[in-house]
Amino acid sequence: MMHFNKWPRGAAALLGLFLASQAEAQVVKNERLLSFEDGAVPAYMVVDGGSRLTINDEHYKDGLHSLGWEYGPGDVLSVKKDLMFEKKDPTGKDTYLSAFIVWVYNEQAQDKQIRFEFLKDGKLCTSFPFGINFTGWRAAWVCYERDMQGVPEEGMNEVRIVAPDVEGKLYFDHIVTASKVDARQQTADVQVPFVNKGTTNHWLVIYEHSLWKPEIALTPLDDQQKADIRRMETRFRDMLYTPGKLTDKEMQAIRKAYDFYQITYKNGKVSGLPIFMVRQAEAYERMIPGWDKDMFTKLGMEMNNYFNLMKRIATAYLNAKDDTLRDELRQKFLAMYDHITDQGVAYGSCWGNIHHYGYSMRGLYVAYFLMKDVLRDAGKLAEAERTLRWYAITNEVYPMPKVNGIDIDTFNTQTQGRIASILIMEDSPEKVQYLRSFSRWLDYGCRPADGLMGSFKSDGACFHHCNNYPAYAVGGLDGATNMIYLLSGTQFRVSELAHQTVKKVLLTMRFYCNTRQWSLSMSGRHPNGKGQLIPVQYAMMALSGTPDGKQTYDADMAAAYLRLMEYTGRVNDNDPDYLPRTSNKKELQLKQELEAQGFRPEADPQGNLALGYGCVSVQRRDNWAAVVRGHSRYLWAAEHYLDANFYGRYLAHGSMQILTGKPDEMVTFTTSGWQEAGFDWNRIPGVTSIHLPFDQLRANVLNVDTYSGMEEMLYSDETFAGGLSQSGENGNFGMKLHEHDKYNGSLRARKSYHFLDGTIVCLGSDIENANADYPTETTIFQLAATTPQFHSYWEAYQDNGTTYLDPNGVGYYLPKTTMKSAKFERNFPQTTVGERSVKPTTGDWVSLTLQHGKAPKAASYEYAVLPRTDAVTLKQFARKPYYKVLQQDRNAHIVRTADGKLTSYVLFETPQSLPKHGLVQAADTSCLVMVRKEGDKVCLTVAQPDLALYSGPSDEAFDEQGKRKERSIYSRPWIGNKSQEMPLTLTLKGRWQVKETPFCKVVSVDKKYTVLRFACKDAASFEVELERCI
Repeated sequence: MMHFNKWPRGAAALLGLFLASQAEAQVVKNERLLSFEDGAVPAYMVVDGGSRLTINDEHYKDGLHSLGWEYGPGDVLSVKKDLMFEKKDPTGKDTYLSAFIVWVYNEQAQDKQIRFEFLKDGKLCTSFPFGINFTGWRAAWVCYERDMQGVPEEGMNEVRIVAPDVEGKLYFDHIVTASKVDARQQTADVQVPFVNKGTTNHWLVIYEHSLWKPEIALTPLDDQQKADIRRMETRFRDMLYTPGKLTDKEMQAIRKAYDFYQITYKNGKVSGLPIFMVRQAEAYERMIPGWDKDMFTKLGMEMNNYFNLMKRIATAYLNAKDDTLRDELRQKFLAMYDHITDQGVAYGSCWGNIHHYGYSMRGLYVAYFLMKDVLRDAGKLAEAERTLRWYAITNEVYPMPKVNGIDIDTFNTQTQGRIASILIMEDSPEKVQYLRSFSRWLDYGCRPADGLMGSFKSDGACFHHCNNYPAYAVGGLDGATNMIYLLSGTQFRVSELAHQTVKKVLLTMRFYCNTRQWSLSMSGRHPNGKGQLIPVQYAMMALSGTPDGKQTYDADMAAAYLRLMEYTGRVNDNDPDYLPRTSNKKELQLKQELEAQGFRPEADPQGNLALGYGCVSVQRRDNWAAVVRGHSRYLWAAEHYLDANFYGRYLAHGSMQILTGKPDEMVTFTTSGWQEAGFDWNRIPGVTSIHLPFDQLRANVLNVDTYSGMEEMLYSDETFAGGLSQSGENGNFGMKLHEHDKYNGSLRARKSYHFLDGTIVCLGSDIENANADYPTETTIFQLAATTPQFHSYWEAYQDNGTTYLDPNGVGYYLPKTTMKSAKFERNFPQTTVGERSVKPTTGDWVSLTLQHGKAPKAASYEYAVLPRTDAVTLKQFARKPYYKVLQQDRNAHIVRTADGKLTSYVLFETPQSLPKHGLVQAADTSCLVMVRKEGDKVCLTVAQPDLALYSGPSDEAFDEQGKRKERSIYSRPWIGNKSQEMPLTLTLKGRWQVKETPFCKVVSVDKKYTVLRFACKDAASFEVELERCI
């Protein structure tokens, strides 16, 4: 019986969480998992011929022992026990498959195969080969019904391992005879190249893509290329390593962390704590109660921390001045290198299940590159290069790209690894060939991608999971901006288009964020108020020069960076794991460099943004930003996982969040009056929703098909949702709200926002649903007393029923038609639930809602928001509103300013008639229009919010009751389509002279009317100037 005392006390205590008894050394004990921890070969394992089985304590992957098998040519090792194989679900609802899982250790590589055979009562049912041309540990996860040869049968009761035609010795551990696993994720490698054949998942194609060959020819290395390579290597090292002082405290911390892994050498063989990738835990999902997908991370056995320690040691080595310390750090690094290589982090190895591995391995690339000289001196550099190129899938850069764009995960987790795997090479024509290929691959990857594919869009959106997704964007932009900077000023620089596209994405992000934070509605499955942009990315683009390559610095990016760095306070006490990290020292150095070049901070961005590829509109004035978001048949409403975003169903039901604060303070969620504690997820500002109990509001996350995992992202069946921006100054937003049938498919509404300088007019009509149990409401605001000052303000606040003013100076006006349905509440305290927890949370909140009643029909609302005002101005506005509603019904919401200069049209349907005194007299389809009068001239802006990725009816599937079925977003065949051109014809009152453009043509002009035809696409805004004919 083995005890924990071989492992550090912390690991032993954590291991005990997963064991039936703390006297066991295995992480998991289960009848499906074969154990070699009892000191003797299990009785159900037998061999023939001259074979010999032993229990070995030099190599182990599960516990402290493995099974050693010395074999002769053709010998057989038999495991005679119930394999517990289960067939796949015949209904297809459960997509998991039974997999055989095994780890194999080899001391001497042989270019041969062993064969695993699976039998029932002596009859061979199925089998697969396993290559043994490797040393160290290798794993295989092989699904019986998909990957093996033959037909598996329930009741199989024997595994035979057949030796090759030569003698040898292998070790086996962690043998799982059958476990139901997510069938999407098994990974082919050199040992089992047939596994999961046909997958296109970018994480799982390591083996297939490692075989790709270069198409750019080899050329001799010239002096300019050598100079460019030195320049890039210096830049790369500076990006990865900031010189500092190696303190005694840091050395002690490194020694303690290193000792945790218990790396030792015995008879020239390395051993230590088994290390896994986090996904190894998925082997046990259906095997153990209380399964925890992060179990190996919590045990300290996951490779992310291991590689980060290697990176930490590399940094310490470079900082060390003392030769004795340098030698100690060098030895520690090489021991960790030997151990992790032995554990299977090596060329040709994918550990059976490798999806999303890039997030665990970023430290590997950095550590190996920084210790290039140490690896070379130890004779390990060539092996390390091969390892880096394997996991970075560097050969993917070889072919000429066929489309624009690459996945944001690749930018985040692979770009740094790929360039590290290239720059670590010795100078050669092959290195230049890789650099040319990498540059071209990066260039096309940074260009605007079609449809919903990753990553960057022409309007500045950044996509992941088929939607604009800032939380993923920040990681990907770290890779993109660093690589653009790395290559800038060399013959390997990216094109102007690629550079300009990434620049636009960053400038767009800093517009919809305030100061650094994006809105709750744009937070994907992380609506916790912690998401924020990364300032250093703006600095890297500033240092990369202008997109055309003519200027050494980019003034726009420098000014943006310096504004973001004006505030030294932290947004959150604990930043989310997905946010890239930058040292304060590095940020300050960059700030000083840009200031020394004469750059100064830009002013807070002002104006309007319509993000067609995000279903988002933003209005900014002073230091406030109003962020509106909807959803459509192309862009999902909310992302829910089993462990994330339990209650955010309504995030994109036409929400509007005001991000603001006092003048001259850094705007955050806290300054804006938001916190997670006590927030009522039914009452997201701007949203029209059914106010449900939290157990009914919680997402029912399912695995609906083979295209997706346990996740929920629901579409509407409506095309009309999006915004218009006029000259980047003002705009509007409209959406046909229709909730998915999975929940409340009868909920419908027509919603619009009209951004008229410092006033936002909010309209709703045709609100209906069939839910007679719970009330329907539109939330105007829900604000937390996040500071003592806010608390005192709201405690003393008196409700007058007409106007409301929050402590930040955000004013709300309700006309008489709306006042009767308004409900102001001061809930001190308010108890609700957390974003990803059912546990009660409490806070002090106030809210203003419009109550539409239960199962409403044709309900409506009207209110206005003045995000920067005062009591006197708000009172004057209430007496004489700055706007007039010209139409508010299912066909159109039309608003005009009091001075008549601005008219905003949200036309939900092809209009039968329009206000006769207005400029726009007819439209041949639904659209958004804004008209601005400037003397005898008019600025006319139009947008078709329909992204038009496909035409015709919505592609929904329906059940027997005619209800829309839940389907994965990834199952839709149109997600990679280009936006189709959507023609729009407008008839204008009067005779106008128009300067034609590629998107606007004059159809006809007479004394009464001017007819224009627009070619709309990408849900973009198009504008022309009209001049009255004399």
